[in-house]
Amino acid sequence: MDKKQKAAYLAVARLGAVRGLEGEIKLHSYSGEFSHIEKAGEIMLGGEAGLEDARPIRIVQFLQGGWGASVIFEGFDTPEKARTLVGRELFLPREKACPLRPHEYYVADLVGMTATVNGLAIGVIAAVLDGGADALLEVKRDSGGSALVPFRKEFVGEIDEEKGELEILSSWILE
Repeated sequence: MDKKQKAAYLAVARLGAVRGLEGEIKLHSYSGEFSHIEKAGEIMLGGEAGLEDARPIRIVQFLQGGWGASVIFEGFDTPEKARTLVGRELFLPREKACPLRPHEYYVADLVGMTATVNGLAIGVIAAVLDGGADALLEVKRDSGGSALVPFRKEFVGEIDEEKGELEILSSWILE
């Protein structure tokens, strides 16, 4: 795979249930961190097509407590209005997203990478799914079909972002 262009915007959270009577919406941060969202002030609200039809929206209030975190957006100050946003994703420019620690990757950077086994290309990472205990990489095999590979050191080896390649250590997991 040729080096791919990194996404300018990254999905950072999904909007959950409405909370309270003032349009407060729970946040489900993909990184588990909230400070980058709190600092944003304005954020891109994904539409039905995600980032393709996203629009900027202003955060009026950011709240954090035992329940996690929630926000109130400008123009969505009632539970009824806020409910129309449930399930949508929030996007930030890459440089404002939560910083990565060593051996962490943005999902957007993994999707589209070439999957290799023993140095040979065998498919493409089509998606990263929530698998409960671990994320699952959906590998679309060049030979047809797809396989789910746990994103664990036992199954995933070297990740070369420059080459756009991700090494699968055990070929049997692709069967």
